[in-house]
Amino acid sequence: MRKVGVVGSGALAQAVCARLLEFGESVLVWGPDESLVAESVKAGASRASTPAEVSCDTDFTIVAASDGSQAEQWHLGDHGVMEGLSRGQVVIDMTTMAPSLAQRLSRTCTEAGSQFLDAPVSGGAPGARTGNLVIMVGGPEEAYDAALPVLEPLGRVIVRIGETGAGATAKLCHQVMCFVNLCGVCEAFALGAKSGIDLKKLFSATSAGAAQSWELDNMGPKILSRDLSTGYPVGTSQYDLSLALAAARDLKAYLPATSIVHQLYHSVETEGLADGGSQALIRAIEKMSGIEVRG
Repeated sequence: MRKVGVVGSGALAQAVCARLLEFGESVLVWGPDESLVAESVKAGASRASTPAEVSCDTDFTIVAASDGSQAEQWHLGDHGVMEGLSRGQVVIDMTTMAPSLAQRLSRTCTEAGSQFLDAPVSGGAPGARTGNLVIMVGGPEEAYDAALPVLEPLGRVIVRIGETGAGATAKLCHQVMCFVNLCGVCEAFALGAKSGIDLKKLFSATSAGAAQSWELDNMGPKILSRDLSTGYPVGTSQYDLSLALAAARDLKAYLPATSIVHQLYHSVETEGLADGGSQALIRAIEKMSGIEVRG
């Protein structure tokens, strides 16, 4: 019977752990928050004392860190994941990270005789808990095929994008599409508000037309109801955009709209809304337009 490790104690790691346990997997978990790890243990997981212990005692280790810096520490720091590897294991990292970091972790993993998959996700903890994640995977095809039975309970769409770093790159492309689209939603609402038209009717019409999108359907109602505090945090949005722009510089790609959105979010942060939801982007557009969007 295979054994799966989970490194992390945040919402995504907890949801992954709970879902795998429901599917009969034997799960070994480590995380920095002892109280949250205790909840996973109560649900049936075993507790490890370090990330190295997780990777040493499992066939597959899933890492879910808050950002690349934390992931790097958990992999390469004292008693990290890489320290516990021997031969034949597969490490699956769901953290949104720079493609260059994914490649560096993969090289270290290969040196230990194991394999690494960068496998960032869309859908977060709710998606993992219900098996509805979109999982974008980079890494060796052999490792992907071996890991697929572990990933299938977690995802409704699981795609091997390509070799190491391709999953990380795909996630950044995904985020560029999301935030640039969201900026368009905010601008359209600001234009409608400035003209004085009924924004609820505008939403009904546009969400049924070619402008329909996930961002409009989900963020539109929050913007109109002035719910700017809940959802994907502004600070995390900025982290994602920073990675995308750094990758673009490395590749000599030009992302003008992404650069503008990144600056607009900086304006939102200066208002003290770094912990607000990504839809708080509307505040930057409102300030420049001299209008409040409400409907």
